[in-house]
This record gives sequence, C-alpha cells and structure tokens, in this order.
Amino acid sequence: EPYQKTRVSSFLNPYLDPKGAGYNALQSMIAVGSGGLWGTGVGYGTQSRLGYLPEHQTDFIFAAFAQEWGFIGVLVLFFLMGLLYWRLLKLSFSGQTNFEKLFGLGLIFFILIHSVVHIGMNIGLLPITGISLPFLSYGGSHTITVLLGLGIQMGMRKYGYASGSTRLDEDMIPQYRYL
Repeated sequence: EPYQKTRVSSFLNPYLDPKGAGYNALQSMIAVGSGGLWGTGVGYGTQSRLGYLPEHQTDFIFAAFAQEWGFIGVLVLFFLMGLLYWRLLKLSFSGQTNFEKLFGLGLIFFILIHSVVHIGMNIGLLPITGISLPFLSYGGSHTITVLLGLGIQMGMRKYGYASGSTRLDEDMIPQYRYL
C-alpha cells in the first residue's frame, strides 16, 4: 500500500518530506536537540508553545520536556524512572505468591515498554506511534491504568504475604459504622 511505503520511508528518512509525513519526527528531534544542557526554561519551549510540535502534551511530551528542562532534566527524569523500576522490582521479588511476583514484573514491563517506545519515538529511533509516557503525558485511560496497577502493587505490599501476614486479620477488613 502507498501509505505504508510513505510511513516507512518517512521513518527511515524524515527529510524526504519535511513538511508532510516527516514533519512530526523532525519537529520532535529539533525540540530535543534545542534543549541544550539546562533547557530553555519551563514555559519557554518554542517548539511546543509556538505550535511547531503537534500534540506536545501527549505524544511528544518527552520532546517538550527535554526542550524546557534540558539534558540535566532528562537525566533527573531517567533517575526517577530508574528508581521507580528498582523499587517495583524489589517489591515484586519480595512477594511470596506467584501472583504478586508476576503482577509486579508485568507492571514493570508495562511501564518500561511504554517509556522506551515513547522516548525512542521522540528522539527518532522508533517510528511515530500514539504511545504516551507514563506519569507525564496528558490523558486519562493510560494514567488511570498505571496508577491502578501501582495501587494494586502497593496494596499487595501492605496486605499481602510480603508484609508478614499469613492470614486474613480483622484489622485488614475495613469497618463501616452505620447510623
């Protein structure tokens, strides 16, 4: 199909059609590159604020973040993401049931794959897709899914076998008082 050829050719060389199929990829790479070491400052990203970078709040949030916060901000973001992955990995290995371990590993994989694909897309290593960056992209369903997964993981840590409890205690069940 012609549109498939256009997508592949614009991914391999976005300069072939800089005002058409390669526009998003080029503007994203310009935004990431123009951030420099310290960034342009919050609210001063020209690519996102002047409308050159389409969907800067969802699909290209990393490019907008990199332009406004710079390389140092990206390193801090990577550190915080790595800290989250490490804590989730530690938490999932401390689970005593297979469900606790596999749920934790699945959650890590889910968040990590979304992050890698989104960042790779924004720096031109992967083709443009609609995958959002966890915790930063504007959007409802993906954010709710990630936060729900984290809530379940924290609940398993607090009330599951990993917390040292081996049976269902009365204090684990919420008590409701009726008037």
